[in-house]
Amino acid sequence: MTAFYLSKPYDPPQAPQNLPLDRPWALLGGNSPQQFMKSYWHKKPLLVRGAIPSFELAKQMGEPLDSAISPEELFKIAGDDAMESRLIKAKPWTFTNGPFKKRSIPSIETTNWTLLLQGMEAKHSAAAKVLSWFRFIPDARLDDLMISIAGPGGGVGPHFDSYDVFLIQMSGRRRWRISEQKDLSLNPDLPLKILQDFRVEREWDLEPGDMLYLPPHIAHDGIALDAGCQTWSVGFRSQSYKEILQEGLWRLAESLEDIPELNRRFADPKQSATHCAEQLPAEIITQVRHKLKGLKLDRVETFLPGIAAYLSEPKPQAYFDGAVNNLSPEQFRRQLSKQVLHAHPYTRLLALGPRIYCNGEEMTEGQNASTQAAWRSLASSKQFTGSTGKIRLNNSLFGAFEAGWLLF
Repeated sequence: MTAFYLSKPYDPPQAPQNLPLDRPWALLGGNSPQQFMKSYWHKKPLLVRGAIPSFELAKQMGEPLDSAISPEELFKIAGDDAMESRLIKAKPWTFTNGPFKKRSIPSIETTNWTLLLQGMEAKHSAAAKVLSWFRFIPDARLDDLMISIAGPGGGVGPHFDSYDVFLIQMSGRRRWRISEQKDLSLNPDLPLKILQDFRVEREWDLEPGDMLYLPPHIAHDGIALDAGCQTWSVGFRSQSYKEILQEGLWRLAESLEDIPELNRRFADPKQSATHCAEQLPAEIITQVRHKLKGLKLDRVETFLPGIAAYLSEPKPQAYFDGAVNNLSPEQFRRQLSKQVLHAHPYTRLLALGPRIYCNGEEMTEGQNASTQAAWRSLASSKQFTGSTGKIRLNNSLFGAFEAGWLLF
């Protein structure tokens, strides 16, 4: 067994509520978040040695750090039915979806395998804390934290992602090879999305505490150099314009149900006799144009609520157990004055001006001022402390608590 398994687990700090956006961050290689977004985000790769300074400091003191989550914990989580997990083996390439029993996962000394665990922020507080470091990027873009643990030689093959990713080395070493090649065609004979012709341009060995940022469509290949190698990947969402517009239009169409005037039948008392009966009547075009203008369907602001609701939807694999929150409205109100209310790690919250969307639903419309303030606190800091006055049965905060979206 290699020495780093005897290392002390790293305890990542929670990011402060007000991130210093104009000051240099070690995490970003001495760049401030503002500088990073201007110079690197969606533009070019960035290798950061010592992105987490604690690893190098502990090493100098003779007390090296290891990942906050042990291999045993990860293997146990991989057996969870609600967990999105994948086991990838090389030579030859194979791909299996979880859940996995412990005996089906190779030992950490075995070569050429990788276990991938998505959405780890909902399974372990350390992963949630690391994810909080990246909230200088809008929540609408932030997706989840994936952990890969591998035996020597383990990886997923040369590939590219359609989204930005931060690759943080947490245990052991991993060799990253990247290329900005234009040819991103895939090998059709393999069960994984592996590049057919990967041409290495740059290469680095990342130690624990190092980080590599890659913008979309940068070809890359990560190979574990040590047993139990752990890489924590912070990934981002990148929906197509088609998806965003379709979802926004669908929700807009649903909202038209609440406009009684639109249930009236079309009438054309001004229609004149025509020689072109096959043509769509000008009267229909005129009236529909008028309705669209009245509904403001020619303005982007009309579509934004639907788009915000869509982008606040949780991942398909998200599981909420409302049964654990078995309180009456009065009990909930008393508890609220004593304890901090948190958003469930799988819960997504987005703000559109003063309106707050939670897991695909608008939560502030028709609510009293204190409840709206509570939702704004939850959206900005993922928690709320205080009271919202008397809790009504239709209070959206209590409804979200009953659904398991919010937790004490």
